Amino acid sequence: MMFGHWNQVKNMRRKINIISIVATIILASCQISNNPVLEVKTFNEQNNWGYEVIKNGKCIIHQDCIPVLSGNMPFTNQEDAKKVGLLVLTKIKNKETPTVSAGELRQLGIKGTS
Repeated sequence: MMFGHWNQVKNMRRKINIISIVATIILASCQISNNPVLEVKTFNEQNNWGYEVIKNGKCIIHQDCIPVLSGNMPFTNQEDAKKVGLLVLTKIKNKETPTVSAGELRQLGIKGTS
């Protein structure tokens, strides 16, 4: 009769261990999803540069011209597109509005903004 009780205790401990492992995996996966993967990719269309901000594999910002400037002027080179894209990415990570000012463009040395 005693052995039956110990077997029940062992089975209960196994179930608790399995539940603990499953709960840990679920919590870990929730934490991963709360930290989105953000990246900047540049692109070239007809010798004009732009950037995209990618969140978890999906484009959330597609910028094919220099922000703030009138006339939809494209970036003249990949480096300028990357600089502005990284600025926008930093603002998103800091939970700021991802807008760019003319002053920020000048500070970055973006061609056509001086």
